[in-house]
Amino acid sequence: MKIKGHEKFVLREGWLTKGIRGVSEDNHLFSGNDGADKLGVGTNMVKSIRYWMQAFDLFDEDIKTGTQLNRIGEMILDKDLYLEDTFTLWLLHSRIAKNEDKATTWYVFFNSVDAEEFTKEEIFEPIKRELLVIADKDFPDKSLSDDIDVLLNMYSREKKDEDPEDKNVCPLVELGLIKKEANRYIRQQPDLRKFSDYIILYELAILLDGKKSIGIDKIADLAKHIYQLNRVTVNNILDRLDTAGYIRVDRTAGLDLIYPVEMITSDEVIEEYYKGR
Repeated sequence: MKIKGHEKFVLREGWLTKGIRGVSEDNHLFSGNDGADKLGVGTNMVKSIRYWMQAFDLFDEDIKTGTQLNRIGEMILDKDLYLEDTFTLWLLHSRIAKNEDKATTWYVFFNSVDAEEFTKEEIFEPIKRELLVIADKDFPDKSLSDDIDVLLNMYSREKKDEDPEDKNVCPLVELGLIKKEANRYIRQQPDLRKFSDYIILYELAILLDGKKSIGIDKIADLAKHIYQLNRVTVNNILDRLDTAGYIRVDRTAGLDLIYPVEMITSDEVIEEYYKGR
């Protein structure tokens, strides 16, 4: 379990670009003493950028060889370094929302907390209970409070509320998953014009890896929690993927199963999406 690795900094615009490019050029970017100079930020911000790279699972670390971009990090470096495509943002969101080890509060919030409308105070205890189960040990309430602050700001703090020149707004705001009204936060289904079927195909590639079939409920539940998509939307996407020949959806006799047809790996899904842009 890991909480408060971000130094209380929300992921800022341009930080992942700096981190991905920096690691590609220097495997010891985060272990040497010149990371601040190379990234052009303060020392605490270097620690924060390193944490966000870990939280989004973009590199592998080794004591001897240092850091090295993993396959996802390399593809973003090659295809969308400046995170201009919403698909890349959804991909990053998927990775942090499923990263129990390095982004535990994000994992709990998107997988175990079902509140649709809430204040920060109202979700504190439910998240804390889940974290105590995972960690099997206590931790400072202030650390969790800081995590929740950063999480909510990452997804709800809109640019129109800030100075136009301020780069402190997180790119994930564009996903539209959380809306803030006064001191309350509201989860909402994203604008489907900004959501690619390839994201569900990516998740299916992970779920179907090595399996002959999975239940529709499994992908519908994942999509509900991580992407806040309703069942009708998920079924429509599955039907389109069926028509495209990737999967076969069987709803006869109450089976509700998905079978791979011309199923590709999750990495191949990403490559195919960028190739078709």
